[in-house]
Amino acid sequence: MSGRRVLLHCNAGVESGMGHLMRTLTVARIARDRGWSPTVFGDVDEAGADTLRRMDPDLPLVTTQGAEASIGEFADLARGVDVIHLDSYREIPDLSSLGPLISNMQDGPFGVRDADLAIDANLASERTFVNPERSVSHLAGIDAAVVRAQVLAQRDVRTTPSAVPRVLVVMGGTDPHGVTARVVAAFDPLPSEVQITVIDPRRREEVVSAAESSRHAVEVLGFVDDLPAIARDHDLAVTAAGTSVWDFACMGLPMALVCVADNQRVGYRQVVERGLAIGLGEPPHQSLEERIGLLADLLESPESLAETAAALKRIVDGLGSWRIVTSWEQLLSTPPQVGPRTALSARPAMIDDGQKLFEWRNDPTVRLNSRSRGEIDRGSHDEWLARSLEDPDRLLLMIESDGMPVATCRWDRRSADTWEISITVAPEMRGRGVAASAVQAAESALAELPPIRLVAVVHRDNAASRRLFERAGYLPHLPADGDGFLTVARWRLS
Repeated sequence: MSGRRVLLHCNAGVESGMGHLMRTLTVARIARDRGWSPTVFGDVDEAGADTLRRMDPDLPLVTTQGAEASIGEFADLARGVDVIHLDSYREIPDLSSLGPLISNMQDGPFGVRDADLAIDANLASERTFVNPERSVSHLAGIDAAVVRAQVLAQRDVRTTPSAVPRVLVVMGGTDPHGVTARVVAAFDPLPSEVQITVIDPRRREEVVSAAESSRHAVEVLGFVDDLPAIARDHDLAVTAAGTSVWDFACMGLPMALVCVADNQRVGYRQVVERGLAIGLGEPPHQSLEERIGLLADLLESPESLAETAAALKRIVDGLGSWRIVTSWEQLLSTPPQVGPRTALSARPAMIDDGQKLFEWRNDPTVRLNSRSRGEIDRGSHDEWLARSLEDPDRLLLMIESDGMPVATCRWDRRSADTWEISITVAPEMRGRGVAASAVQAAESALAELPPIRLVAVVHRDNAASRRLFERAGYLPHLPADGDGFLTVARWRLS
């Protein structure tokens, strides 16, 4: 148990919506499961407070209804707090003087502020991350998407097939353009029958009227505590391009997206451009009805729906909240070291380096911390070296000090934007602070243009290697696998 405390700031209610609160409650729950004591603080109206009490009755809530939180209010609540986690687009005073680590959710250009840890969970946000220089550490892209426990509980649940396609319509609590009623009415011209479930927390008159006059079977529900359980029994979600997108993706629920707010435009466009959802348009939604008519072919093709569902589940693994909370823990225990280190140089390895690389590879300590722990013969090693020097997806480096080899680093491309590093320090140079400078030199030698993700795989029992990469700014990415190897990563954003 960590015994640490976190203050989570968000705003929620009928007018502002519940998306930030849902995300905050999820992070709070993961934190508490890991031994933290969380408190939620912000402009939360009675509807938001009721939601919090239903979903997590033991979670403390301090409200500042109708007013921006002041530095004094933050200071009062921040005493003894280890982390302040911010999830709000509103203006927030500079909190750096208060002492806790500052963790900040930003959404494209919205909610950007100075922080120790900045998080943008939009798809491909590593390419559009706004002002990364305002933060020391970053979590970027869909890997940081906050997915609720209710969603994960439905991820692998099998649903009963239906002869009639089932459509879920959910635009969130605000729906400022009144899209919900238009969506329901737009299904009328579809040639085949569909079953429609509408989530409308305010049960607005125009929504109920559209449902009653529809030629399809339409059920209108108010606020629901477990939206994922309802979503599981549907074949397609027509939804606003907000936080629920990643919930549905994690569950494998195909989507048609509507952009209903300015802060959704970036995420909407990225998801649609990647082919992960059908785009129904942005304000003023002039072609909404026409685009909904195009859903008929998808709804009548179970094969296409199944293929889309599988692709979505591969993209969102549901570990975003774990990455956020474990990053807090690491940053508190091992802050990244910034600034220059002892200068070492890196050069591409050559065939003539074979003898030294062979000796280092078979060193007992190196083998102990490797996935492959057996000794390798010289002939096999020479063949491996020759292949490595010709491989365009591998960069093998010798790290030198005044012309003397002191370490080797290897980069392997794992995907279009991901490179994995491996490091071996010469046995006679261990304990002299060489490793940190070697990693720095190797990173400088990797000439790939940003954004790229740098990853390292280390054994959980290898404390020295874990500390090395933690100090270099690598954050938790994947928990330890069955063999005890965990993955850490950091983004090079600029």
